[in-house]
Amino acid sequence: MFKPVQFLVVAIMILTLSACAQGPDILVGDIERDLRWGNRQAVFEVTNKTPDLKFLTVETEIQFSGSYLTPNRRAISHVILPPESSETIRATLYIPGNYGVANGRVTVYDVVDTIDIILPNQKIFEDNFMINFHPPESIQPYLEIEVTMPPRVNEHPDFDNQLSRLMLVLLNEGKSVQEIAAMTSADTAYIREMYKSMLSKGYVKDVDGQTQLQLPVISVPEAEQAKQMAEDVSDSLVMSIKNNLPDYRRVLEGLVVAGSVPRDSNAFLDGGSILYHPYPVVSALLLWWDLGQKFITRSAPLLIYDATDICNARIPNYMYAVQGGPYFNGTCFYALFQGKRHFSILFGDSLPEIQCAEDFILKGQQKKKPHWTYGEGFRQESFMIDTTVVKEALDALAGDTDSLLMRTYFDLKALSQSYGREKASYGMRYWFWNLVASRTLVKLHEQGIIERRGNGQFKFEPYRGGKRG
Repeated sequence: MFKPVQFLVVAIMILTLSACAQGPDILVGDIERDLRWGNRQAVFEVTNKTPDLKFLTVETEIQFSGSYLTPNRRAISHVILPPESSETIRATLYIPGNYGVANGRVTVYDVVDTIDIILPNQKIFEDNFMINFHPPESIQPYLEIEVTMPPRVNEHPDFDNQLSRLMLVLLNEGKSVQEIAAMTSADTAYIREMYKSMLSKGYVKDVDGQTQLQLPVISVPEAEQAKQMAEDVSDSLVMSIKNNLPDYRRVLEGLVVAGSVPRDSNAFLDGGSILYHPYPVVSALLLWWDLGQKFITRSAPLLIYDATDICNARIPNYMYAVQGGPYFNGTCFYALFQGKRHFSILFGDSLPEIQCAEDFILKGQQKKKPHWTYGEGFRQESFMIDTTVVKEALDALAGDTDSLLMRTYFDLKALSQSYGREKASYGMRYWFWNLVASRTLVKLHEQGIIERRGNGQFKFEPYRGGKRG
């Protein structure tokens, strides 16, 4: 069952922990820091005692700990210091809106060139400090309840901190920017900056001076009702899939006889051999590519990350915020990318660790694809799929689920309307379907109907044709 977060209340304090010894060539003065949330600065004077031109790199970092959200921010500033001169450096110091303990550091490197990789032996100065942001009593009850965002949005700097998620809840309650600033002890300018960012990304609208959230904020009571509904739908799906597996096998046998599927189950470069492997077929293709799309977008492709990427994850059409933590969230990751001549499907029955290059936000702003990799333990197994062949088998496996999906849609819509919304948005449906699909997979495995394959992480790409054996 749902359990509130236990939040440790401590006093505000700022503590400088250490500073390393400085070299004889470069002298770093005392550091003045503006330790409020937002884009701040670490200001200090640096003196070059040598007759040489010096290139300095200043790195700042803030790392929160002790909460269910532990945002990290790192910034790099570059300085060219003339011979035998002093300069005042104003290094970027970004502090995300989070409560609890934050450890910070300011590090200065004497580098050969500012475009080179920083090496540990180039460090000439380091200052470490700690801050503790104490939550006001007025928001303490809110902080006891975790707020979860969609997969990949959870990790984005826009929503990886408590204040941004808390702001959605407070906006949903009708609070103004000024009221939110007062309740959270934040600068009004910082809250206004966050609001403008949400506005520009389509998460809120300003209609005649009134804020309208463009995503559902799902409370614990609503989530409890939806979860029970999802469990009932999942039970029906488990029974349906179990009963339809013999039909699926008969269709597979017919496809083999017709030459549409190879007789060799290990012919991985063939688009039909995927049908020999029930777990990726059921988990990714049936529950998401087929049924998930029918439930969430109906006939339109389920392009959650359309016009964005899985690092920037700007998905206004599929956004939601749900209170109550992991208990009220599914664990599946699904991403369909579709072009004119190619598509790919990424799927995980658990949320994969994805490591994005540091410049992913800049790349997104430039409409370029950022570099990213899967974390250790989440390497995907790849399959080719012939969509025509696979769809025939999926239809047999799905059976008569259309009526179940339609009833479920109207039930979810009624629930959403009972909490003041006009409809069940794509975001609401996406969140709900993840509950359904995740539980269905667990039950299918527990009952021995299908066996989990590998680490549950798969990639699908289209079959390009060729001779079948």
